[in-house]
Amino acid sequence: MTGDRALVTGATGFIGSHLVRRLVREGVDVHILCREQSNFWRIEDVLPQVTRHIADLRNVASLDRAVAAARPDHVYHLAAATVVAGSTDAAHDLIDINVMGTVNLIAACEAIEYCGLVTTGDSFEYTPSMERLAEADACHPASLHGISKFAATLHAEAVGRGQGRPIITLRLFSTYGPGDNPRRLVPKVIADALAGYPLALSRPDIVRDWVYIDDVVDLYLEAASKAGRYAGGVFNAGSGERGTLADVVEFILKLTGSEVAARWGVFEAPAHDAWPWVADPAHTFAHFEWRPRISLEEGLSRTIAAIKVEDPHG
Repeated sequence: MTGDRALVTGATGFIGSHLVRRLVREGVDVHILCREQSNFWRIEDVLPQVTRHIADLRNVASLDRAVAAARPDHVYHLAAATVVAGSTDAAHDLIDINVMGTVNLIAACEAIEYCGLVTTGDSFEYTPSMERLAEADACHPASLHGISKFAATLHAEAVGRGQGRPIITLRLFSTYGPGDNPRRLVPKVIADALAGYPLALSRPDIVRDWVYIDDVVDLYLEAASKAGRYAGGVFNAGSGERGTLADVVEFILKLTGSEVAARWGVFEAPAHDAWPWVADPAHTFAHFEWRPRISLEEGLSRTIAAIKVEDPHG
């Protein structure tokens, strides 16, 4: 990808920071969209190697200027309203950032000849189901977060297919790895296990489709390169494998050597945890070479090692 120019929104977030670092390693001319108040702690090590553009997805004029200045070949849209531990931003932020931010970005890119634009969807766009979730399944989201992400996906799909623009949407499932928000399940359990604190948990039988961050970044890069071929396409970024919270906790305790107690039932699980949220990856596997390579145990091992480096006394 040497010589390529990329624009990344959400570059200071968990997934965006890993993508930025990977693009830099591959010799890409990386441009990031950021706000005046952005916190760059996740990408401090590569900041000198990227070009920053101050803009807001909700401010059309600033966004137009940033895109025109960056002139990217590929655009990676990961910026979104915050959802952590079941808590979301205010309703107007979900709509303004997730929906209108995507609309504004796609519109700003109309002024340039880009090769690929990858937007970021979410498994919560689907109707809750006990079965694996496929792209052709019905989407009746049960939360405003899911509704806002689905609206953004529909817009990207319509522009991609209707206008033949090289736009692809990846629907993410449970991405995990180093640098995630410390309030999320995986980093919180790891931190508590390393510190010797009892683990406060909800239910052991909750199921997720866990995908390690490096695998997710691999899919973003391949999707960007094939966006023209699959304009308007929507693809699951999931493994199809079921992993329970009990599996995650068991691996973490084993890998850290911690003997702390896992206290299940300390708090009630959110309503959406009644459903497994596991991808059917057949459509993605049929169109991409991508396959998740890193097992849950290996991914957790890498995450633990990274957390130990960040806090060697933890």
